[in-house]
Amino acid sequence: MKRIDRFFSTFRRGFSRLMLSSVVLPATLTPVAGPGHPLLSVLSLPKNAEIARDTAFGQGASGAYYFLSPSHPDRLARLSVEHPMGAKDLWRESWSTVTLPPMTDFRVRSAAIGLGHLFLGGERKRGGAVVRSFQIGLDDRGGKASMTLTGLVDFFPDAADVSIRLLFLDRKARILWLGYDSGRVESGLPFVALHDRILWSDPSGYIPFPSETDLAAGPPPLLLPRASLSGGRSCFSCRFYLTGRLRPSGGEIDNLPVRSPRTVGSSMGILPAGQGMGIFLDRRSFLCRIPEVGSPSGISGCRRLIGAALPVAAVWWGNRLVYLFPPGTLDTAHGSRWTIASINPAEIYASVLEKSARTPLDLSSLIRDKGELVFLPEGAHPRKDTLSAFGSDLILFGKSHLYRLMAGS
Repeated sequence: MKRIDRFFSTFRRGFSRLMLSSVVLPATLTPVAGPGHPLLSVLSLPKNAEIARDTAFGQGASGAYYFLSPSHPDRLARLSVEHPMGAKDLWRESWSTVTLPPMTDFRVRSAAIGLGHLFLGGERKRGGAVVRSFQIGLDDRGGKASMTLTGLVDFFPDAADVSIRLLFLDRKARILWLGYDSGRVESGLPFVALHDRILWSDPSGYIPFPSETDLAAGPPPLLLPRASLSGGRSCFSCRFYLTGRLRPSGGEIDNLPVRSPRTVGSSMGILPAGQGMGIFLDRRSFLCRIPEVGSPSGISGCRRLIGAALPVAAVWWGNRLVYLFPPGTLDTAHGSRWTIASINPAEIYASVLEKSARTPLDLSSLIRDKGELVFLPEGAHPRKDTLSAFGSDLILFGKSHLYRLMAGS
């Protein structure tokens, strides 16, 4: 499979120049017509451009997107998309790349990009975890914008026997969260972020955002997680951890162990469902209530999820939840198309309240009946980790396309 780094080498000479493209398609793919409904626009990326499945994705300012492949972490790319002179039927793409310094000293496992920073998480070859931080700058000379990387800082833990699974850049709290590898085999996101707390299937650490960290005495160490119940009691039957989504005052993260029913797992990830609930994707999937920080209760009120299929990604878009569904799951008339579905989470909560505790919930039917569906074009290959919202726009990248939904179009 062609990777994005191959695309970079092909177009390296032209990335510092602006490229005008007028390939926006008419927004006719929305099955629901009328004012106030989102409309889909499709932008083809330059010829031969392909975004790899493992590409780390991030957002900068409005219309700026970053890409880096952990399997080839030597080049960071930035795509800026705008309407030239306000012409809504034209796009202007500005690509730029920057080569990262040689990183022969450690293996990259995860990356997080945004808020003017690039973070790389992994292990040193001689053992031990490390997070490498770069500041991303833009040098605009003669109308040509090019990226620069400055301020390289390495963060190390106090112990060498920890391994970093992923990095999560929390824009709200301005914290870089670290998911430490617990040895579980998982294919989806092992955490779900609520407005005031995060539930993890791995213990977590954190780094305060570097712009607010005094590095005069050197960078602080990566803090190891402390997992214990009140009174210091351990919990051997707890499989999840709860952290408050606030900057810790004492410099230490409390990973509060959380119990869950034996049948509830998260091997395929955890997605938000609103109203303090989460979707736990596993061989048998459930919709459950997540406890609050400081609450003695565990994961509770679980409803078995049934139906044609389950979403593979989710994001908040204003006060609505947006889910990405694989082809052939929500509408048989569009069986070969991926589906973007948005729904008011109050509809999910109302469906939970009106049914008995033992009644399974058909989530796909609920979203089909109460939500709004937008079908991607035939042959689309969306990269689920790029599903994101910025203001009134919902963004999703495919292998060679950018898909944008505009609220209230």
